Formats: sequence, C-alpha cells, structure tokens
Amino acid sequence: MNDLSMNPTDESAIFRDVFNLADSGIMVFEWPNSAKGDIGDLRLLLANQSAQAITGLTDSTLPDQAPVLLFPLLTEIEQNLRYVAETGESYQTELLYPSTNQEKSTWYNLSARKHDNSLVLSLTDINALKAESNLVQGLLSSSIDAIIAYEAMRDDAGNIYDLRIKVANEIAARTAGIPLEELLNSTIITELPSIVTSGLFDRYKHTVETGEPQQFEFQYNFDNQDNWYEIMTSKLNDGLLLTYRDITTAKRNEKDLQESIERLKQSNQSLEQFAYIASHDLQEPLRKIQSFGDLLRKQQQDKLDEASLDLVNRMQSAAQRMNVLIHDLLTFSRLSWEKLPFKLTNLQDVVNDVVADLETTIRTKQAEVSITSLPIIMGNSGQLHQLFQNLLSNALKFVRADIRPTIVIDCKQVTGQIIPSILGQLVTSQDKEHTFYAISITDNGIGFDSKYVDRIFAVFQRLHTRNEYPGTGVGLSIVQKVIENHRGYINVESQPGHG
Repeated sequence: MNDLSMNPTDESAIFRDVFNLADSGIMVFEWPNSAKGDIGDLRLLLANQSAQAITGLTDSTLPDQAPVLLFPLLTEIEQNLRYVAETGESYQTELLYPSTNQEKSTWYNLSARKHDNSLVLSLTDINALKAESNLVQGLLSSSIDAIIAYEAMRDDAGNIYDLRIKVANEIAARTAGIPLEELLNSTIITELPSIVTSGLFDRYKHTVETGEPQQFEFQYNFDNQDNWYEIMTSKLNDGLLLTYRDITTAKRNEKDLQESIERLKQSNQSLEQFAYIASHDLQEPLRKIQSFGDLLRKQQQDKLDEASLDLVNRMQSAAQRMNVLIHDLLTFSRLSWEKLPFKLTNLQDVVNDVVADLETTIRTKQAEVSITSLPIIMGNSGQLHQLFQNLLSNALKFVRADIRPTIVIDCKQVTGQIIPSILGQLVTSQDKEHTFYAISITDNGIGFDSKYVDRIFAVFQRLHTRNEYPGTGVGLSIVQKVIENHRGYINVESQPGHG
C-alpha cells in the first residue's frame, strides 16, 4: 500500500510524480476504527521520497510503521497525532530530527491535518531559517542595548493607534521590569501607559509613517520612571525597530561635572577679582613708600651715612620691583575677567606698534627683527599688543650678551589637525576641522630644556634668577591668557642655546 505505482492511470502518475518531487517529506497515516468508532493505532500508509530520505525508510520497511517508531525520541508526537485524528484540529510544531543522511540533526517544521479517515503529516526543512533565527537571537542576547521590534496596529481607517511587540531581548525586558515572555505580543501603550503623554509615541509613529530614522536623548519621567535614554528608531516593514540605552548614570555624572565646573568658574572669578582688588589697593601704599623714600633720599642725603643711603636705595629698588609685579598682576587679572569687544584687527599694525615701542632696546642690542606679512583677524588690539610685546621683550631679553639678537616673525595657515596638545590644552574635534593662522616667533636666544615647558606659562615661575634676567614671571602667563581669550592655541619648541 505504500507504492503509488498501482492503478497507473495518467492522473495517478501525475499525482505520484508531484508527491515524490515535493521538497517536504510527506507521510500519510491511517487507522482502523472499532465497532464503537474508536480510533485504533496509527499506521504509516504512504511516504514520499523526501520522507524516506529523512527517516531512512525504504519501500520494504515502510508498511505499517507507527509514529513512535518514526519519532522514537519524541513520544509526544504520537499523542498529538492521535489528537488530530480524534478531533480534526490541525497540529504544528518545530522539531530537531536526527536525519539519517545528515551528519547533524536537522530542524523541521512538522504539520499534521486530518483528511477523512487518514492523516497527512509534512516535514519541511527549516534548518537555514533556524540558523538565521539563532543568529538574530544571538545578536539580541549579546547586545548591550535594549532592542524591540514593533508591529503597527491600525484601525479601520489605517491610523496607528498602538504598537505590538513582536521581538525583544532580555535587556529590553529588564529595562521595562517585565519578564520577556510577558513583554512579547504585548502593546507599548499597555506596558507604558504614559508613552502618549510623553510625546514618544508620536515620534515612533513618525518613523513608521515616513520611514525617517531618528536618534535622540530623552528623559522619561513617567510610569514610576525617571531615567535618561539614548534612543534610535528605524522603520521595519509596517512597524518599528527601536534601540535604546539607559544613560541615566552618564547624565547624572555630566550634571555633577557641569555643577563642579560652574562652582570652579565662580571660585576662579572670585579669586581673580580678589587678586585685582588686592593688587589695585596695594598701589597706593606702595606709591607712598616710593614717595617717602624719594623725599628721604633727597632731603636727608647729606645726613645719611653710606650704609643708610644703601638701605634707602635697596628699599626703592624693592618698591619698584613690587610696582612692576602689581602692574603685571593687574594685567593678568584683567585678562581673566574683563570681556573686551573683538573687532577686525590688523596684526601687521599691532606688531609694528610693538616694534616701535621697543625701538630703544632693539637699537641698543643691535637686534634684527624680520616680519612677514601678517593677517587681519577678529580680536582685541590691546590684548594682542600685550601678547606680542611680552614675546618680543623676552626674545630681546633672554639672549647672551655677546650675541646680536635675531628675531623672525612668520605666519602661515594650518588646519587644527596639526596643532599639538600641550600645556593641558586639548584641541577640540570642531577646531580640528577649522583653519588657523599659525604665527611663529623664532629667536637665537639662550633657549631652555623642553622638560620645563609646563612651567614657563605658570604665574611667577622663573627658570633664571632675577640677577641673571630681570622680570616678574608673569609675562608668559599673560601671553597664554590672551591666546585663550582669542580661542587659540600656543606651543613652544626650544633647546638650551638654540632659542
């Protein structure tokens, strides 16, 4: 009864060919009925070639096989097939079957349906689909982000009124505080009633209806939550693929950092204002000390012995140094808090003015100053004058006595990509794409060891004694502050004896 070659009419031959050429394994079972109409044991009647290849049966072993022999490791299959035969309801499941012609077991979709007094069972190879499904599940499980695939729920007019969850990973379930099996096939409004009020539902609908992907940060403070999420949406068939990550901790840390920065700014402003006020208030008593010293030296010079007169001269010298120091501190403090307007400034004019101011020193030292063409920029001319004056003064000052100073001021355009990050300054990603004017001042001075780069721009830091080279140690701090005010960067290259 297992050979369809009987009754070889044209119709049966066509049926036999179709039956045997089917990719799915097909089996037909029958059963005897008792006098009471009870269904007896199921026995195999027919099996196509695909079914024979799957089970390893042949024409000689086919007749009267029971389901329990065909599926020895899956005893529940026979019970479910009897249920189909008794009730007429269809049955479908997935099973891993140890195929005889495969090195590994194969996944099949098994479906069974009753036809009169027989039952048709089909086995469809879903191994590739199962592998893809396992891959997707692996990706879902390994992702550090919550992932949910939604299906749009539409009313009769085609309008979206809810989104049904079709796929989700464990991270999504954990974030929602709902077991994964409960989350699947539920709807977004059921699980998050305030999703509409929050405005998120409309954004999700927008992606489904327009196909436009979105990426944004959102604070969800509804449904007993108060968390920040980074959310990405993209259209998936008639639905939505949602990926999101809880960034609450990062947001709180960012807020704490901003608050710390603001407190630090306020503290720095208070310190800068204090330094300015203190320096300003010191000027008056210092002027009195200098005035009284001058009077003492002029009016009492004949009455003072040489030792006393030396003390007066030392006092006046110290007062003069203090006066210069207070002036530099006032300049530095003013740069920190005084916000002066920027306007188009010709750097060529600024540097020419500085060279004119230093003309006496340049002539005395027989210095040679070479200046290339300098650009016009947005800046504050007063601050820029201070910057170039300090740098050129240093170039003239820090040089051996037997050396004729040579100073070259050059300019070229560069991108932010080549600006080195030194002195605690970090070139921002935005600035790396911008073009800058790189102005270099090269001299043949005494130079210094590069290990001191982090010290020379600090207030009051000196690499030489006051007897060797006079100064307050504030000049380069002023230079750096002017550079910062103009949103620029500063770098220095030097070697001892090479400027």
